[in-house]
Amino acid sequence: MKRRYSVFIVSIIFMIGIFLFSIQSIAQENSSAEGAVEEAQNIETPVTNEQVVIAEVNGEPVYLAELKEIWDTMPENYRTQFPGGFKDLLEQWIRQVLLVQEAKKLGLADDPDVKKKIENVTQQIMIQEFVTREIIEKAVVSDEEIEKEYSSNPTLYTEAEQVKARHIMVNTKEEADVVQKELKEGKPFEQVAKEKSQSPDAQTGGEMGMIRKGDLEPEMEKVLFDLAPGNVSESIETDYGIHVFLVEDHLQPRLKDLAEVKEEIRTKLLPKVQQEAFEKMIEAMKNKSEIAILEENLPREEIPEAPATDTNPETVTPPAE
Repeated sequence: MKRRYSVFIVSIIFMIGIFLFSIQSIAQENSSAEGAVEEAQNIETPVTNEQVVIAEVNGEPVYLAELKEIWDTMPENYRTQFPGGFKDLLEQWIRQVLLVQEAKKLGLADDPDVKKKIENVTQQIMIQEFVTREIIEKAVVSDEEIEKEYSSNPTLYTEAEQVKARHIMVNTKEEADVVQKELKEGKPFEQVAKEKSQSPDAQTGGEMGMIRKGDLEPEMEKVLFDLAPGNVSESIETDYGIHVFLVEDHLQPRLKDLAEVKEEIRTKLLPKVQQEAFEKMIEAMKNKSEIAILEENLPREEIPEAPATDTNPETVTPPAE
C-alpha cells in the first residue's frame, strides 16, 4: 500500500492530465455515462474512445480517452512508476476520483479559497496553452538566421585538432627501457603494449582513441601533438607512471560544413526566436490595449540608504605598525 501511495503522489506531480481532471471534477457535477468495462477492451466497437468507459466510481465514469492520452504522452522514465502498466495508472486515477468525491462532500467545491486556487491554476493553464499554440509551435528559425550564426561564430563549429594515439605505461625506468628497446627492434607497438603495459587498456594494445587538444594534461598533450604520425615518443614520466606514446593519425582543426551543423544551430537558436516572438506579441498587445497604472496606489518600497563612505584622507586611520 505504501508503494502504491508513493506512485500516486508521483502521478499527481508529473501528470498534468490527472491534475486537470481534478479541477474539472471539483468544478462540475457528476455526469452519467453509458458503457461498461468490457467495451474498453474491445477497441473495434463503433463507440469512440471518448465514449468508452473503463471504470465507474460511485456511478462516476472513467473514460478510456482521458487515461489513454495521459499514458501515451507520459515520458518513459515516469512510466516506470507504474510497474503494472495501464492498470496501475487506472488504479491511481480511481484513487484520485475518490479523493475528489470526498472533497465535494466536504463542500470544497464552494469554498472561496478553493475557487480562487482553481481560477489561478486555470489562468496559468490557459496562458501555457496559448503560448504553446501561438509561439512555441509557430516559431521558426529561418535559414538566413542559421547561416548568420554559422558565419559569425566559426570557432563554435570547428572541430578541434585531434590525434589518434596508443600508449604503453610502466612503473620503472628499467621497464621503460625494455619497451623502447623492443620497439626499436621493430616489434609492433600494439603487441608490446599487450605484453608490457600496466595500464587497463593494455588488452586493446594501449588504444587511446581520438584525443582532442585540451583534453589531456599539458605535458602529455605537448608530446602527442608534436609527434608526427607513425612516430614513437621518448619515455615520459607522469603522475600515473612512465609512458611511451605512438601517434597513428593527426587531424588539423576543421570547420564543419553548414549541412553538418544546421539542425544543431536551429535547435540552439529556437529558444531565442521563441522569446523574441513572445516579447513582440506582448508589445503588440500592450499597444492595442488601454493600460493604466495607478502609481499612487502602489505600496511604497523602503530603499535602504547606502552607508556613507568617508573619502577624506585626513580621517582615514593608518594601518597599525
